[in-house]
Amino acid sequence: MPRTLDQLPFSISPFAPHLFSHAVDCYVSESNFESDHYPVIITWSILDHTPKKIKSIDWNRIMGNSATVLNTNTRLHALTSKISEVIRNNTKIITLPAKNYPPWWNLSCHNFQKLKIFFRKRALRLISESDWMKHKKYAAKLRFHIKKASRNYWDKICNITKNPRMFYSMLNRIYNHTNHEINTVNLILHNNHYISNPVQQSNLFADFFSDNSMKHEPIPLDYCGDCNSNLNIPIHLQEVRQAIQKTRNSTPGADGITANWFKRLSNTDLIFITSFFQEVFTTSYIPEEWKHSIIVPIPKPNKDKTKINSYRPIALTSVFSKVFERILIQRITHHLLTEKKIPPSVNGFLPLRDNQLAVYKIQTAISEAHSHRKYFIGISLDIKSAYDTVYIDGLIFKCLQLGITGNITKILHNFLQNRTLQVRWRNSLSGTKPVQKGLPQGSVVSPILFVCFLADFSETLDVGVEYSIFADDIFIFCAHTSLDHISKKLQNTMENVYRWCNYWKLNISPEKCSIADLSKKKLPSIPRITYAGFPLPWKQTIKYLGINFSKTNQNGIILKNIRSKALRKINALKSIAYKNYGPRTKNLINIVNNSICSLFYYSCSITNKFSETQYKACNTIQTMALRVALGLPKWTPNIVLMKIAGQEVLSEKIKRLAAQFFIRQLASGVHSPIYDQNCNPSIKLIKRDEVMLANLFTELDTSTDHIITFPDTLISRSNFCEIFLSEFSFQNKAHPSFLIKDLFEEVVYKEFQDYHIIATDASKSHSFTSIAGISNLQSFVYRIHPTNSIFTAEALAICQALDELSVTDKNLLLLTDSYSVLQALKCLTIKSPKVIHRLAGKILVRKNFHQKISLVWTPGHSLIHWNEKADLLAKTVTESHPLLEWIAYEDIISRYQTISLQKTNLSFQHSKYQESIGDIPAMLTLTPWLKNRREDIIIARLLTRMIITPALLHRFGLHNYPRCQICNRDNNIEHIILFCSKYSNHRSILYAKLNFDPQLCSSLKAFFQNAVSDKRHLRILLQSLKSFDIY
Repeated sequence: MPRTLDQLPFSISPFAPHLFSHAVDCYVSESNFESDHYPVIITWSILDHTPKKIKSIDWNRIMGNSATVLNTNTRLHALTSKISEVIRNNTKIITLPAKNYPPWWNLSCHNFQKLKIFFRKRALRLISESDWMKHKKYAAKLRFHIKKASRNYWDKICNITKNPRMFYSMLNRIYNHTNHEINTVNLILHNNHYISNPVQQSNLFADFFSDNSMKHEPIPLDYCGDCNSNLNIPIHLQEVRQAIQKTRNSTPGADGITANWFKRLSNTDLIFITSFFQEVFTTSYIPEEWKHSIIVPIPKPNKDKTKINSYRPIALTSVFSKVFERILIQRITHHLLTEKKIPPSVNGFLPLRDNQLAVYKIQTAISEAHSHRKYFIGISLDIKSAYDTVYIDGLIFKCLQLGITGNITKILHNFLQNRTLQVRWRNSLSGTKPVQKGLPQGSVVSPILFVCFLADFSETLDVGVEYSIFADDIFIFCAHTSLDHISKKLQNTMENVYRWCNYWKLNISPEKCSIADLSKKKLPSIPRITYAGFPLPWKQTIKYLGINFSKTNQNGIILKNIRSKALRKINALKSIAYKNYGPRTKNLINIVNNSICSLFYYSCSITNKFSETQYKACNTIQTMALRVALGLPKWTPNIVLMKIAGQEVLSEKIKRLAAQFFIRQLASGVHSPIYDQNCNPSIKLIKRDEVMLANLFTELDTSTDHIITFPDTLISRSNFCEIFLSEFSFQNKAHPSFLIKDLFEEVVYKEFQDYHIIATDASKSHSFTSIAGISNLQSFVYRIHPTNSIFTAEALAICQALDELSVTDKNLLLLTDSYSVLQALKCLTIKSPKVIHRLAGKILVRKNFHQKISLVWTPGHSLIHWNEKADLLAKTVTESHPLLEWIAYEDIISRYQTISLQKTNLSFQHSKYQESIGDIPAMLTLTPWLKNRREDIIIARLLTRMIITPALLHRFGLHNYPRCQICNRDNNIEHIILFCSKYSNHRSILYAKLNFDPQLCSSLKAFFQNAVSDKRHLRILLQSLKSFDIY
């Protein structure tokens, strides 16, 4: 057997010699494909320049033709196909010449570039002044569209990187923008044979992803329920609008209808769409196009790409279906939350149930076991192909058990049955395959339905055993002073889990499960816990949701894992930071925050317990990444780096986000999964977190009891009262004040003659934040906590008016000049500010008294006497007025974010660099005045005094002679720009252009303070740097 590379036999095959005219890249494949040969894979650069294709979409014609289709009473089953045809007929694919275009290059850039080149050639040939002017005109337009396309592209990339898992996908997208359809994996192993034909491969994938081996066992189901419940009421236009707004502009399904089409619909068209959705809801008929998916196989990391099970299916489904599903999801989610149908230990895909809660519950249980000197054993379970093996009839049965009844359940059942898929692979499309099991990949409704499927998992737990679930990740744990007791409880639980999985047709892979001891006590023996007779493997650490729980040095293990991921991403970031079409500094800073620093934010409720040494290691990662983003050398002081980046120190942000997490749980009240009415505060926390939270509220001079929380009963609809924002003529601020006043009085006389009128207002000054309300009968004035924003104050004023100024024998008309409060109330969702939920609860109480309540927005300072009186009252508040101690959690978070950012500025001001460098503006404020990445780097280095000069290099032992050869002074940036006699003429010209007095710019600090004060000065400085041999 050969041991070295030179002993390996090679088989050389002849090929065309003209291919050597292109750059050749070759490597030895790691797989020998069951042969005694290791193939050499050779690629040519000609493949890297495949023609770029650009879509040209005529949206005006599409929307006009679509309106015609919607107005012709098209039947439901034909609507999708007709809209698809309209989009297809008005979409052109334009193939550009083979060239390495930047990834953001679009049709406008291409057209203006052609026009620019055409008129330039013509002007040179004919010596035509008019053609030369046209060349200049189109060159300017080209620059504008290049800048716009580049900015939009990188903004989109930054949005992608908000999900840290998408970082490497973003890199691949950038690198493969010219040859995104080329796939180097051309061989797929099947039955010990390698298949190379793309059509055969796509059909193999289709067979694999549509595996229907599980026998369908129908269950008799009764969909009957309350048709008047919030689950089954008619679909409202506002629901459709919200669903469209939440739908992302991702790749469309087989019908080619994109989210952009929905977002361009007129109000009339939306009414037609709403009627179509209502027809689907009433008839429970799901169009076949909605149940069809296009599957794109994506290779799993570190897997053999020749094996078909090494690919993850990414499904492209109909956007029509996604919008309709979002309407259903909104109703189901609200039902599950308001009725408290989902146990607190089941997290994921529900509001107020994020991954941090799942992890923090385990950390709290471990900490409690340590403090009581108990054993703690945890088990992580792995469900095999969780989504793909869901028992559909069993799922619908569980939905009925959860109270999801009526027409909505019938629709869900029809939606999940008789689905079809096709696989797109290497530009080939497989045949259509039926799918009879599992939840559809890519479907909006699938995650929440899976939550419903696992909602009864707690029935498997023995007494004393607890659990935490996030999506398909299950963690079971038990703590007790007796190890035998734990062993028996966990074994009983695992037997129950086995029976539960068999009944509901789920499979758990015991070899992929793990069990670990996480207590401080040493185990006298290793318990044997089995699943289906298979012993679960014991591990030193147990991983759950990306966090490694360990018996010893848990923080060190977590930091090591996060640090290794962050370093890999920093090295990858360097590869795009200096591309000629790469991102600007502001984009790189966003990517650093979204993809690298966010690794530490993810588990902030645990990483906030790092030691100071571990925090320093975290800060080092942040400064390394920011140096790459700003293009600054490694010797740039950290304090200066953070100042010019305008960022919070990572360790401070981790602590702030942890506090934000705990305060948010307090504000969620009884709806928080870690709510405990026996605790003070009312959530179950680790002792160290309790102390931190107590100190935080002591600094605020308030208590946790005064945080505005969710009402005990969440409100399901936003149309519980009348809200008028722009319906009346007096609400047009363009009118003069006297006319607004007259029109208001006319509207009140005609529309609200018998109403009891209440006006509210709020005021915020350096001294006080106050609220006021007034009616014909009485008035009130209160001080409120100064941390509250004016938005919170306006909402609290209306709440207080409903409590103090209401009457029971008349309908109520409430006047406010806060448009944002009424807009938030009109668009009420679970994510709305807590004070808006509090206001909605107050209104609902009055509505229960059979009162009609109308809220009307009135323009501020428009001579309407009601508003003027309320405004005057709010501004006359003094220290003697009573204090309302309510405080909004959103305002607490906003305040601490401001304080955290101020710490960066204070650290710089108190450092030695303030005196030598002066105040440095954040690069994010200067970026709009700069043209490209090169200018970003030059300005960042100038402001931080890190521009490369002989004196600077000498400081770090990289240059032998730091003195200027002409002036015999330190040859630093200050000497070059302000004093060197070599550049005296250029300096005079620069001062003249900037209109600077040389005596007032005797130091570089004063010079730069004026030079970057506005765009004109900055552009002149950049143009002059070439004369100083700097640019």
